[in-house]
Amino acid sequence: MKRPNIYLFPQWDDNYGYLIKDPHGTKGVLVDPCDFEMCLKILELNDCEASHILLTHHHDDHVAAVEEIKKEFNSIIVGYGQDSQIPTPDKILNQDENFKILGQEYRLLHTPGHTLQHVNYFMPKHNILFSGDTLFNAGCGRMFEGTPQMFWESLSKIKSLPKNTTIYCGHEYTLANIKFALSIDPNNEHLLKLSKWASRQDKEHRPTLPTILEEQLLSNPFLRCDSEHFFEYYKSQDPIEVFAKMRSAKDNF
Repeated sequence: MKRPNIYLFPQWDDNYGYLIKDPHGTKGVLVDPCDFEMCLKILELNDCEASHILLTHHHDDHVAAVEEIKKEFNSIIVGYGQDSQIPTPDKILNQDENFKILGQEYRLLHTPGHTLQHVNYFMPKHNILFSGDTLFNAGCGRMFEGTPQMFWESLSKIKSLPKNTTIYCGHEYTLANIKFALSIDPNNEHLLKLSKWASRQDKEHRPTLPTILEEQLLSNPFLRCDSEHFFEYYKSQDPIEVFAKMRSAKDNF
């Protein structure tokens, strides 16, 4: 199957939604829709209907438009069976389950931390990841429901994916994430380079997503909790403890 087109579109204040569509298809997949009008616009621009909706977690800024979209297009809601707070899925998925939509292959990855039942969607044939609020460019999501161990294990799952994986995140938080990252890793040349690029993108009103896993492994502090730099910085050889301290510092930054 050919690589699909991925269309990023803004929602609400700083959310991103995504439309996954084969180049000549008339049906597409929406990821985490919260803004009904923006969803309609992206679908109209690409001459397609929303046949399916993928949900990463139950927060309102990721599901608010689901019912309207389903009513408009009779869309099939796809979600993790253990998350009782998302709109009721028509297609219920289990942890690490492989499935197909419109001929494309996906794998559900359970990534607790931001919420207990948060999931990511990975397209193994094309190395594409929809990370919701688990991983951001130069950051990670707030730990609302999970534990540091859960969150670090979830990030470790992402770290183990192919380095050329393209990552589509749920929010435009990059500049704020970089500001914190530089406060604890000021001499990281990869982070400094990312900072310059992200600032240019912001000035030109362009998104800083998607990003590539290989770049995040070098610049994102939350993926480097097992590095010597942060073992020394946080005076701990335990990446879970390092993550807990780092996440707490970011929350209070």
